[in-house]
Amino acid sequence: MEPIIAPRKPVKRSRGRDRKRMPALAKQGKGSIVMSGLRGINANGFGQSYASRGMRALSSRLQRLERTSLKRERTAPQSARAADPDAQKYNLLLAERRQLRSSSSDAASRRHLETLLQDLDSRPMLAVTAPDRPERMPTMTTRLVGVAPDIDANTVTYQQSSGEVPIFGARVVVDVDRESKALVAVNGQLAPPPVRPAIARLSPIEAWRRLADWCAAPANLTDPAVAPTLTWYVDDAGTEYLTYRFRNTQLTPPKGDEVERDADPVACVRHARPGLCSYDYLVDAEDGSIRYYFASAPHFVPSPMCGIDCANELRKFYGLKVGESYILNDPQRDIVTYDYKFGNISEEPIPALPETAMPFPNHDIGDASPAAVSAHWHATLVFDFFNDVLKRNGIDDRGMKLVSVVNVYSGDDTSPTRPQWGNAAWWRNAMWYGQEKDATGTLMSFARHLDIIAHELTHGVTSSSSNLVYRDLPGALNESFSDIFGVFIANWYPEPKPVQDWNWEIGAGLGRNGGALRNFANPAAVGQPDHMRHYEPLPEYQDYGGVHRYSGIHNRAVHGIVTALDGDGQPIIPIRDAALLFYLTLVRLTPTSNFSAARRTLETVAGVYYADDPRREERLKAISEGYDAVGIV
Repeated sequence: MEPIIAPRKPVKRSRGRDRKRMPALAKQGKGSIVMSGLRGINANGFGQSYASRGMRALSSRLQRLERTSLKRERTAPQSARAADPDAQKYNLLLAERRQLRSSSSDAASRRHLETLLQDLDSRPMLAVTAPDRPERMPTMTTRLVGVAPDIDANTVTYQQSSGEVPIFGARVVVDVDRESKALVAVNGQLAPPPVRPAIARLSPIEAWRRLADWCAAPANLTDPAVAPTLTWYVDDAGTEYLTYRFRNTQLTPPKGDEVERDADPVACVRHARPGLCSYDYLVDAEDGSIRYYFASAPHFVPSPMCGIDCANELRKFYGLKVGESYILNDPQRDIVTYDYKFGNISEEPIPALPETAMPFPNHDIGDASPAAVSAHWHATLVFDFFNDVLKRNGIDDRGMKLVSVVNVYSGDDTSPTRPQWGNAAWWRNAMWYGQEKDATGTLMSFARHLDIIAHELTHGVTSSSSNLVYRDLPGALNESFSDIFGVFIANWYPEPKPVQDWNWEIGAGLGRNGGALRNFANPAAVGQPDHMRHYEPLPEYQDYGGVHRYSGIHNRAVHGIVTALDGDGQPIIPIRDAALLFYLTLVRLTPTSNFSAARRTLETVAGVYYADDPRREERLKAISEGYDAVGIV
C-alpha cells in the first residue's frame, strides 16, 4: 500500500460543487507504535491548523463581507447592490452559519471532519489522506455521541471502516460547541481505505483453530463464546491485512526463548499469572497467521454503614439493608463488595462469586473485615473522583457496577504460602484483591492501597474509552495514565493537597527492597528509564514490550507539567485543571497512540480549554517543556 503522505506534490482538488463529498455516515450504537498505515489527526478551532469552515472562520469572513457590503450600500444604487458578488457571498455564508447552528452535533462534526480532510491547506489533511489519490476518502461510522461539559462541547466518536469492516486503531473524536456547533477540536488516527475487497478465505472456525495451534492450546478447546469480527489491520510497514479479531480470549501467546513474562520486577501491581490474562488476536483471514495481539485489559435506599479499615481508621460509607442484615452494596453509586473466601481464581472454571455482597448483622461492622471496608471505602473515593471532579458516569461512563472482591487467592492449591497472593488486579470488569502477611504474620489486604486501587480502576476507564492496547508504547501509555490517576486520587483525599506537598510514589512498600513501584519525580529510583534516549523496543514476551518499564518516561513528563510553578510559587496549571486535561486526553486517544500522540492530544485539548485564558501561552508552554524534558516530541 502506498504511504499516506506521498513524497510528491499533492494533486489539486476543486473546491466547487463538484468536489467529492464524504460518504453518508450510518448512525449506530457505541460499540505507540503509530503504525505506518495510520496517521495522527489533531486540530482545534482556535489554532492555525484548521480554519476552513468552522464557525470562527465563518464569523471572520462574515465580518469582512459585512463591512464591505455596508460601505458599498452607501455609494451604490440598489440595482448594483443586488448584483454585488460580495453581498451574495455574505448571504450565502450567513445561511451556512445558520444551517450549521441548527444541525445536530453528529451532522456538524461530520461536516467539520469532511472539510478538514478535504482542505489542502490543512496539515492534518495531509496526514490522513493520500494526496495523489484524492478520490479515496475514509468512510466513518458514528460510534458514540456524548457531552464534554467542561469544554462546553458535544463529543462525537467515529470509527473508520471500509464498507462494513472496521480498520483497527482508526478512530477520530470530534468536539463541537454545544450551542453554535463550531469546531472545538479533532483528535485521532485515520488510514487510507483498503484497495482490495474484504473476502476471507478462511472461515472463523478455521482461523480459531489456527490461533489455537499457534498458542499450543489443549485439544479439547471449545469454540469461542463470541464470534470474531472481520477487521482490517495495517502493520508497521503500511501493509493491509484482512483479519478476524477474536476478543477477550483465554489463549496465551507462546513465550519467548529469552525472557519470561514476569521477569521484570517493575509491575502493576505485580505481574499476574499468565492464565489470568485475556488476549485479543488479529488472525489473518487468508493464511491464518497471527498479525497482531495484545492483552485485553471490568432503586433502593442506601443505608449508612461504618467499619474499621486496614489502617485502623473508622470509615463511613453506604450499604444496603436486606431483611435483618446489612450488605456492602451501595445502590447510589452501584458499588458492590464480595468476600471470595480465599477462592482460587487460577482454577478452571473459576469459583463463582457469592450470590450477595458481604453481609453483616449490624450497620457498624467494627473490625470484622478490614479488607472489605478498605475495598468498599476506596472504591467509593475513586468513584467520587471520576464522577464529581471529571464528570464521568462510572468506570465505563455508562454507570456500570463497580465490583470489588476481597480475600482472593491465585496459584497452586498445595502451596504452603496459601492463602497469600500479593497482588491486586482489574480483571473481568471487577477489582480482585489478594493479601500478604506483614511482619507480625497478620494477613494484610492489598485493598489498603488507595493509589493501587485508583490505578487498577483507571485501567477500566481506559478499556472503555481509548482502549489503549496493552503492548509496547501504547501499553506503557496505558500504564502511565493509570499511574497518573492513582497519584492524583491518592493526593486528593481527604482533601486536595498543595502540589508542593504531594507524594509522587505509587505502591509504597511493594517494590524492590521495600521501596515503591513507581516514582514520578525520579523513575530511575525504581529501575525505570526516565528519558526517551533510553528507550529500546522489547519483544512482546518481555513485559508485553515494556509496558511497565517505559511508563516512567511519560510519568516524569507529567510530573514536570503538574509541578511547574509561576513567579508566585503557584502551579501554572491548577491541579483540578490538570486532572481534567489528562482525563480529556485519555478518552481522546486511539488504541495505538504512543507518547507523542498523547503530547499532541494534550496540547490540543489544553489549547481549547484555555482558549480565552490570558495565560494560555504560559500554560501551553508548561506542557511543552514537560514533554521536552524527557525527549517526547
